[in-house]
This record gives sequence, structure tokens and C-alpha cells, in this order.
Amino acid sequence: MPDELAAMRLFAGLTESSLAALAAATYVRRLARGQILFTAGEPSEHLYVVRAGRLRVVSSSAHGEELVLTTVGPGEAIGELSVLDGLPRSAGVDAMEASTLLVVPASAVRDLLDADPAALRAVALELAAGMRRLTGSMADLIFLDLPRRLAKLLLSDAVRQPDGTMATELGTSQTGVAARLGVTRQSLNRALTGLARRGWIDVSGPRVALRDVPALQHFIDS
Repeated sequence: MPDELAAMRLFAGLTESSLAALAAATYVRRLARGQILFTAGEPSEHLYVVRAGRLRVVSSSAHGEELVLTTVGPGEAIGELSVLDGLPRSAGVDAMEASTLLVVPASAVRDLLDADPAALRAVALELAAGMRRLTGSMADLIFLDLPRRLAKLLLSDAVRQPDGTMATELGTSQTGVAARLGVTRQSLNRALTGLARRGWIDVSGPRVALRDVPALQHFIDS
């Protein structure tokens, strides 16, 4: 477990003794697909590190509408901001697929930050990176229409297949993808159909094969 923590940007440069102290306080938690990790407004008592799986960070309206702020995968952390300021969670988090997390008590992280300036700097850099990602997502919402946002998501989530082609898994429900893009499922389906008609993608159930990656990238940039 110390090696897993050491591999994170969040804990870059920590001494072996600091990593060992964190690891001693850390335990493992598993989530099923769709299971809620926490909701907005809950106390901030832990920092979470994703060991396996993928989770989404969600902001919800009073009417139940959802906007996915970001998704988090292996090696990434959840809850750094709340660990620093001790305030309640500002958004909710749930599992997009079966996931395994390393759970670090917030008190152990705060003790480390108080004692180790290198740890404090690493956390500040990670928060800055998260802010840049969020700024980019907000810019996409403003400056890119839905088909271009969808094309960008398909490219960013694409995985190379054994035959050398690229494909993206949307999951068993397109509702989560629609929430990531800030649109309805019906709008998402229309955008998928539009890209497919151009011959750039091929949709087969939850899998989207990327038939023309250069065309998709040019479309995003145009």
C-alpha cells in the first residue's frame, strides 16, 4: 500500500516514514456499480484514492437534475479540497463501475500536511491541476456545441482494441454519459446518430467504435 500512495501525484516526494504512517491509517473500501460514495453536504472525514474502477463527481439541482463535473479513475484522488478546509462535501460521488478505493482518514492527511512542507506543496499542485481540468470542462460547455463535446468525450475515453482500432464504452446506460455532457439522453442519442451518419463512429450497444479519429479531432477543433 505505501507503494500505491507513493505513485500518486498527491503524495509525490513524501519520505518513507510519512508514507508508512499514511498507509498504516489507510484501509480498503469496495463499491458496486451505481453505489453512492457520499453526497453533497456530508461531513468530510476521508480522502479517497481510486485503486480500480471509475467514479463520477456529480452536482445535483433541487429538482434532481445532474451535471457530472468530472470522472475519476485509478491513481486519482477524491476529496482533497474538503480535507484541506474541513467543510462539507461540495458535490456527490458515485461509482460508474465496480470500484476499489483506498480510504485515508482526513485527520491523518492534515497531520502530514502540518509536518511536511513537501506534502503541502504536492496537494496544492494537485488542486491546481483539478481546477485546470474543471476550467476546461466549463469552457467546453460554453464554446463547444453538443456534437463536438461528444466527439471530445469519445476521444478522451477511447481505448485501443486488439485489432488496433479505437473504441469507447458508454456503459449499460447512456444516462450517465448525458449527465457528463450536461444534456438529456434524447439529445445525446441525436448527437450520436449525427456522428454515425458522417461515418466517423459506429454505435453497437454500449460500444462506440471510432472509425475516423482524425476527422473527429478536426471536427472538435473547427
